[in-house]
Amino acid sequence: MNQQTDLFSFGTLMDAELLELVCGHSLDNIVREPAHVVDQVALWVKDDHYPVLVPRQGAITEGLIIRGLSDESMNRIIFFEGGEFSVQHIDVVKGSRTQENSSTRENVMFFADNELKAVSDMPWCLTQWQRTTKQDTLPRVSRYMQCYGLMNVDEADAYW
Repeated sequence: MNQQTDLFSFGTLMDAELLELVCGHSLDNIVREPAHVVDQVALWVKDDHYPVLVPRQGAITEGLIIRGLSDESMNRIIFFEGGEFSVQHIDVVKGSRTQENSSTRENVMFFADNELKAVSDMPWCLTQWQRTTKQDTLPRVSRYMQCYGLMNVDEADAYW
């Protein structure tokens, strides 16, 4: 890549503490700004702790554009996301859906579902995840990210 990457997050990477843990450094040089996608809904993956984006006419999913990710940070995020996702591009609308001037569109990267796991019908919500799942997830993320650079994703999954 050799450049800074802009990434749309609609899931756990919106949480600053988790993002910092995954990137392996403070977020001092990272900009996080509100954005949303249209005709996509974030749904919980069955029996797991994260969402995927699923096409749904009329739906709006709030998220963040994460700017200023170095190659190393992006490689760490790719490792964190594992084989369940692949990097693709998506059109986002800058700003939250409630902002009056939220008509500026931008094409950024995001992690698209590789459809390896079943998806529930339950909408995913960051505050619900933070309230119910975050505290159990952070130690697993820490353990998993210690495997970065030492083993591949399949080998590291044993530490999840």
